[in-house]
Amino acid sequence: MKPARRKAGYTLIEVVVALLVFTVGALALAASSAMIARAMATNALRERGGRVAASRIELIKSECGTAASGRERLQQIESTWSVTRSDNSRVDVAETVTYESPRGPRSKTYRTTVWCHS
Repeated sequence: MKPARRKAGYTLIEVVVALLVFTVGALALAASSAMIARAMATNALRERGGRVAASRIELIKSECGTAASGRERLQQIESTWSVTRSDNSRVDVAETVTYESPRGPRSKTYRTTVWCHS
């Protein structure tokens, strides 16, 4: 009697294990993609806040003699600035931008001294 020939192919156990490994990998990829998307959205807000602060400081520099403290909201960013006059030739500016992140509100303060040209 001849020994039984084994047919080529995969067993049911091998297929189930392969599907399990593939599913775990796909779920890990989906979870990390969501986390990266949230981080990119927060970084975009942080970068936009920096541009708002830089624009405000440039505006104060151009209006050095009449610049005043204030507050405004631009889309998702709250901008607050304070102007302190040291003397007639310079102005100290503190600009704070606040935005929402997944971990709650975040703030960044930018400080500079602007020299007024007479």
